[in-house]
Amino acid sequence: MAHHPQHQHGAGNSAEYSVTLERMNRFQEPEVRQAIADLQLPLGSYGLDVGCGVGLYALWLAAAVGPQGRVLGLEPQAERVAVAQHQVGDSRAAGRLEFRQGDGTALPLPDQSCDWVWCSDVLHHIPDPVLALKEFMRVLRPGGRIIIKESQVAQALFLPGYPDLERQLQRAEIAFNRHEAGARSFQERRQRTPESMQQPGLRTWHLRTYIVQRQAPLDAAARAYIQHTVFERNWGPRLRGLLDSRDWQERTALCDATSPHYLLTRPEYYCLYPISVFSATTAATSMSIT
Repeated sequence: MAHHPQHQHGAGNSAEYSVTLERMNRFQEPEVRQAIADLQLPLGSYGLDVGCGVGLYALWLAAAVGPQGRVLGLEPQAERVAVAQHQVGDSRAAGRLEFRQGDGTALPLPDQSCDWVWCSDVLHHIPDPVLALKEFMRVLRPGGRIIIKESQVAQALFLPGYPDLERQLQRAEIAFNRHEAGARSFQERRQRTPESMQQPGLRTWHLRTYIVQRQAPLDAAARAYIQHTVFERNWGPRLRGLLDSRDWQERTALCDATSPHYLLTRPEYYCLYPISVFSATTAATSMSIT
């Protein structure tokens, strides 16, 4: 089975990247759980989580489909499959969950074998998203649903009161990721999700956006994600050469936990982080996907 480069993002240090994924999932947990509830997935249904990461979304999806439902999570790397299995552990839903190694563009499943497919923060990493969507459609039963969740279709706000600096950091992050994203930035890829969905025949699609809103005093999940993932990883030393010295100094003053100007301990701090859920239903009768 081919393992495409898009599924290898963060592969340089699998353990570290798994921690990063878990922090992102925990930060979004209340809103993602609400988004899953709003989908009203049928009780007893069988679903697929493509690019399941550390397994938390699969766990929450399994809870939504009830004791008779089942969820299969796919990850291209064996190490991450093991992390997902460990994460689920002996949870109440563990018996309804399975994790396997698999590629989103060549799903290891027969035709018309699933009721729904969930793909969270992965489609924009796939060089040919239409190919992946065709695969999703292939494994769906007639009338099945495709659900694409994407974070930051619109940019998040993590530095309230410093819009110019935040724009510079966002531009630098886009430049840093250009080697993986290619001609289109990851944000452009996210924003073009409906265009990708229409190409294989998903003509009618729906969008719902949720806002992760956190304010001081931050809970542990929010602080861990913002400090370690956004400030230290995404906007950390890897961007230094892409910013001028003044912007880097200001970033350090606001984002370094040892700085007297550190943002996250200020009583007026808040952040806004959008999550968009695109969904479409396949035809009620079987169709050929070419």
